[in-house]
Amino acid sequence: MGISKVAVLLSGGIDSTLVVDLVLQSHRHVTALFIDYGQQSVGAERKASQEIATHFGISWSSVTIGGISTAAGEIPGRNDLLIAAASVAYPRHSIAIGTHAGTGYSDCSPEHGAAWQGLLDVQYAGVVQLLAPLASLSKAEVVALALDRRIPLGHTYSCEAASVPCEACRSCADRRSLLDAA
Repeated sequence: MGISKVAVLLSGGIDSTLVVDLVLQSHRHVTALFIDYGQQSVGAERKASQEIATHFGISWSSVTIGGISTAAGEIPGRNDLLIAAASVAYPRHSIAIGTHAGTGYSDCSPEHGAAWQGLLDVQYAGVVQLLAPLASLSKAEVVALALDRRIPLGHTYSCEAASVPCEACRSCADRRSLLDAA
């Protein structure tokens, strides 16, 4: 028996969009959750997230967390914040996140996911799962799978520095090189 309710952390990027597609295959009730934590590209990410939820025909909601100032690049504790917010916004829903291998960020590691699963097990008596279906895939493998599954990449947004692609941040560079190579 599969999990019946899943909140997918949908930033509007390629990774989280692919996660929506994968989770929809095996779960009955999927909700997209966008988190506004003061990221520099919040406007474009929100728009992309809403368009993707509409494309897949799933409900969309957002949570705003104030008082945090962020810059482009790695944001230590970002995935902790996202998972915790999802757990509060959607108690007793499993949580799906688009973390993948090869980032070098500790909060994208299998150990980080296992630690969060332990916390969720304590909080929800083993009923809630942290789903990270891309955890073993490199970014190139994620993009290849997204292309293979015909994910609507035109709706996605990947710049971490602004609401208009800066073409200089790591996310813009990754997106450009991976899509050009595909």
